[in-house]
Amino acid sequence: MSTTPRVALFVETSRAYGRGVLKGIWQHVQEHGRWSILFRPRGLEEPTPAWMASWRGDGIIAHVTNLRTAALLKRSAAPCLDVLGDIQNTGFPVVKTDYQRIAEMAFSHLAGLGLQNLAICGLRRGHRPRLDERCDAFQVLAEEAGYDVKLFQPRGGGPYGPSWAKEQKQVVDWVRSLPKPIGIFACNDIRGREVLDACATANIPVPEQVAVIGVGNDELLCELNDQRLTSIDVNPIRVGYQSADLLCRMMAGQSVPAKFNVTPRRVVERQSTDMLAVEDPEVANAVKYIRLYACDAIDVNDVVQEVSLGRRVLERRFRALLGRSLKSEIVRVRLTRARELLIETTLSATAISYRCGFSSPAYFMDHFHKKVGVTAIEFRESARREQDPDTPEELE
Repeated sequence: MSTTPRVALFVETSRAYGRGVLKGIWQHVQEHGRWSILFRPRGLEEPTPAWMASWRGDGIIAHVTNLRTAALLKRSAAPCLDVLGDIQNTGFPVVKTDYQRIAEMAFSHLAGLGLQNLAICGLRRGHRPRLDERCDAFQVLAEEAGYDVKLFQPRGGGPYGPSWAKEQKQVVDWVRSLPKPIGIFACNDIRGREVLDACATANIPVPEQVAVIGVGNDELLCELNDQRLTSIDVNPIRVGYQSADLLCRMMAGQSVPAKFNVTPRRVVERQSTDMLAVEDPEVANAVKYIRLYACDAIDVNDVVQEVSLGRRVLERRFRALLGRSLKSEIVRVRLTRARELLIETTLSATAISYRCGFSSPAYFMDHFHKKVGVTAIEFRESARREQDPDTPEELE
């Protein structure tokens, strides 16, 4: 390898995800040493130039979108890493966001709204396998929780589905047919935008009748018009940073994991899920109060005083509609925030326990272990292993 590695970046720039990946790559370069970078702006489906087969650089990071691209990159002498994960069995190491955690975040968010109906809007099966993974994982979670999940699949039009106009009409008809109110998990932000457009065409109010969550948190797509889309931040900067780190190892002749999953950051809430599917106004007010102030050390009595109902009456109505107690909802909101802080900060477990409203670190650690299945320290270490390839377990 030359003193200054020559690295080709075939990463799309038409969407926020690709630009985030590039930003993460550049952060790693700034921190760890100079690269001579071969790059030009490109779309997701733009073909890789044929001359790459004979290029003799030191490394490649690419969105591998089809078999032709994979074949070209294989013919190059340079080690290659894929930051998309749609083409199976290429032999390239893959860095992408953890689809299981994406599904868990989406399901937890929609179910937490009190919705009794859930649906999934994906692409044609096999067109984008990584998006299929998200949808499949969400379906499993929802069905295990007792939901009868409604699925959208495009009809006709060959292997890539119908034209946009025909497919959008299918989405409109599908949304009209769904039981209401309902929460829809869209496989990405583009699909989420299309679902919102379908609701507007069908005069179905969002989020009162249809709540929608996408994946990607592309701000342009999510905030394109008045119906702003809730979405999951998939942490593309971390994807880029880790891909650059792994490529450095590959260029140095070291072995790397075949797959590397990055933990998504959080749900970014916007208008498309700003609702609570509970007809009981007192219960709805109780939920809103808990979500606003759970981390301020409130207790059940504070909630009862806020809604001016007797404790037994509120508890009974709350459990009947949401399937859990007032105290359980307070703890659930606190633990959700604790997970975010464990992943995104270096705060100690003690500091997090107080910041999230728990009465003591011991109480926090006990509840975290019971509800999450691991200790807070184990949870943080697991998240770091997913995000740090220096960890020995990831390299075995």
